[in-house]
Amino acid sequence: MKKTLFLAILSICSFSFAQVGNVGINTKTPRVKLDVAGTYKSSKIMTGSNSIPAITSVEKDRYLLLSHSVSDNTVKKINPGQANAPGIASIVTYSFTNVQGDWVENFNTKINSNDYSLMVLSAYFDRDLYGGNIAIPSYGVKSVNNEWQIYADYSQVAPQSNGVWTIVCAVYPKTYVKIFSEHGPFNLNGTTTGSDSVPILP
Repeated sequence: MKKTLFLAILSICSFSFAQVGNVGINTKTPRVKLDVAGTYKSSKIMTGSNSIPAITSVEKDRYLLLSHSVSDNTVKKINPGQANAPGIASIVTYSFTNVQGDWVENFNTKINSNDYSLMVLSAYFDRDLYGGNIAIPSYGVKSVNNEWQIYADYSQVAPQSNGVWTIVCAVYPKTYVKIFSEHGPFNLNGTTTGSDSVPILP
């Protein structure tokens, strides 16, 4: 009898009720009808009036993105195909016209490098180049004053008129990207090969 009474009291103490009728388990300030602070197991996700729409036949064979709202704990599908809908990453194409020959020393995208990662996916220059050397294009991004800047150039050759660079970039919020610190340096001892003894992803 004493053991049963103790368990009943313990069970009551682990619950809390807010004035609006919300119930909390292991929390004194439940935010929704049932707010569980800890782990739980459920055979079905229930999100109230904002339930996740059913998966369509087109969606069933592709990766679905879900968004969780901290304010009301609802779970919604993300559809990057819709206008103004969020996505994991964005693709942006920059077109630089009438550049000095083939040289873009720096173009400030005004994208915050503390919050976002910017990656060049491809670059194309629209003019023939002349000079006594064979040149490989050099292009990329660099962070200057916490903003991403784009650069592009063919070294030691030039077009006969100012040209156009078309540069396609991917933009990732850093909250979705695992950022590793600089890895190395690796001393190759004057050779052409080496191996990582502690890979970042074993």
